[in-house]
Amino acid sequence: MKRFFQKLLIRPQPRPVNSALEIYETKAIEFHEFEPLETFHKGHFATERETEAALSRRGGQAAIYRPWSTTAEDVSIATPAMFLDMYNFRESFVDALGLNARQRQLLLSVQSRLEMGQNKVLLFEHKTALHRALTRSGADVTSSHYVENRNDPHFQDMQDLTFNDESFDIVVHSDVLEHVPDYRAALSECKRVLKSGGLLIYTAPFFPIEKSFLRAEHAADGRLIRHLPDEIHGDNLTGGILAYHNFGWDLIEAQKLVGFDQVGVEVCLAPELGLFSTNCPIWTELDPPQPGNMLPIVILGQA
Repeated sequence: MKRFFQKLLIRPQPRPVNSALEIYETKAIEFHEFEPLETFHKGHFATERETEAALSRRGGQAAIYRPWSTTAEDVSIATPAMFLDMYNFRESFVDALGLNARQRQLLLSVQSRLEMGQNKVLLFEHKTALHRALTRSGADVTSSHYVENRNDPHFQDMQDLTFNDESFDIVVHSDVLEHVPDYRAALSECKRVLKSGGLLIYTAPFFPIEKSFLRAEHAADGRLIRHLPDEIHGDNLTGGILAYHNFGWDLIEAQKLVGFDQVGVEVCLAPELGLFSTNCPIWTELDPPQPGNMLPIVILGQA
């Protein structure tokens, strides 16, 4: 399948043969419509669910390729994030760089699109493993985070950025958007600060459903209105943060509405990189929208 978002690459450094990046580029597939993605997901889940579930219950070690490595290295499958008795594979397989599976996939997706002279990256986190890895990749990284201290020099509200129009070649965020009350405003701001032809590349919990679920929102007076039980995710700044959204395919359509010309998702199932589906079970009657397992997905948009 053609990769719409592939650039003609002029890499900062030669790429080693059989590297993590080469494996990723070989196995990554783009989807630009919901139905083919849904069909792909159902086929994978039908054939691989039991194998992946057994691995996620077993824990222990697994051999994977980390970025800049040409040999597989053992990493731990275990993670504090679990679905009942199974490890959440998006948060597992933490490598020697400190990257978990979803962070490693995001890094490799960005690396596959970096160009010399067009590598100004806005990253919505600061002093993290992903921040360090992107900088090592040769990207000119501007990092930011959302903290209580509005005078912090790295403070940014994704819904109202302080950067000038067309400031960056690539905008990157990792599991941030589901925690933003007005995600459409955030997407619009990402589009505004991207140069023409620039790329939005990010991860978010993304389910095989057409319509997203609104879990919570703020009333005009600031009160929190809960539509579903609280879903709290861990982050690197606090003890936990509320998820406002469970995203489906209409997130991709929302990117079109704010002006992105090309949109889609990139799926990469690669055990060599620690990239499996999450094996999240169907949840309970207490939270019926929870639609089950997620593929390893990076979300894309071109300004």
